[in-house]
Amino acid sequence: MQGHEFCFGTAVNAVHLIDRSEEGDPYRTHLRDLFNTAVLENYHKWHNWESDTKRAVANSATKWLLESDIDVRGHNVLWQRLDIKTLPDDVVAKLESDDPDRGDYLTERTTGHTWDIVKEHAGEITEWEILNEHVHNHIITEAITPKEPPQQSPQIADWFWTAEAAAPETEFYINEYNLTTGEYEDHRKKMEELVQYLQNRGAPVDGIGMQGHFNTRSEAISPERLRELCDRFGSLDVELKITEYDTYGDGWTEANEAEHLNIVLRTAFSHPAVVGFLMWGFWDGAHWQDNAPLFRTDWSKKPAYEVYTDLVFDEWWTDESGTTDEDGQYETQVFHGDHEITVTSDDRSQTVRSTIVDPDSEQITIRLDDD
Repeated sequence: MQGHEFCFGTAVNAVHLIDRSEEGDPYRTHLRDLFNTAVLENYHKWHNWESDTKRAVANSATKWLLESDIDVRGHNVLWQRLDIKTLPDDVVAKLESDDPDRGDYLTERTTGHTWDIVKEHAGEITEWEILNEHVHNHIITEAITPKEPPQQSPQIADWFWTAEAAAPETEFYINEYNLTTGEYEDHRKKMEELVQYLQNRGAPVDGIGMQGHFNTRSEAISPERLRELCDRFGSLDVELKITEYDTYGDGWTEANEAEHLNIVLRTAFSHPAVVGFLMWGFWDGAHWQDNAPLFRTDWSKKPAYEVYTDLVFDEWWTDESGTTDEDGQYETQVFHGDHEITVTSDDRSQTVRSTIVDPDSEQITIRLDDD
């Protein structure tokens, strides 16, 4: 096996990756060794992206990741919060004004931004979160369509259609909190309502990012409960990813953090609707709560590091060999992903590489030349 089809990813600090880290540094080395997907923590957010300096950092980080064979997912196109610096100043000013035409202005700005950022990275970024935390943060949506419920606004579908027109091969997600943590039934129902509304309008919503910030030990989730929630949101006929995973705050120890990572990883990887798992940073030195899953500030390994690597690169890693039968066939089970297959007979040998996404039915034929 050479690599997983399943997305094993992390958020990365673009400034650290580009300006504070050099080739051979642990940050870059471990990022390449441990993950096949990355998401810029802050530098694709709208306010930063419209800064020439920060946009240059984002583009450099994206370029480095792609050159390192790490897929990039976009976080995020629209996040409608005023208490955090996510929106451009002119958009905030318009939202806070009494301008009767502010809806038209905001429609033009949001649609233009959606087109611009998705179009610029078409063919590079594999998926975008078009909406982030829309269930509770929809001030722009309300300003544009004040007479419509925020989870049933035609403007939402328009943003998805704009993104699809800009990059038809890209996948589009909604990212949301309180889907896996705590017991917030009203929040989850509104999320279902939002996805179903988009589907009914034919908008291209491909997946749900289920955030995983477990900020107290009391919010730890059982495998049974996580599977139940994945069943629930997977029934909407969309892909699921566990996004922004971390554990911090009261009650967590490194030992039970490792145990919890084992529960969440195993449950996510085994669920048919889940196609990825992304932690929100992997090193304490570049983590928003100074408590990332895998490494302490001095790069010593936490117990969760062994859990992660044992699962991803050992238990879930194909490394098989055997002898063909009298018909020249050899059969084995493999994990989805890129595989290198070598056939040897006497002094003849041939190696092929294949991406396998349907192991139950996939057959690969290799012929050895007589010469």
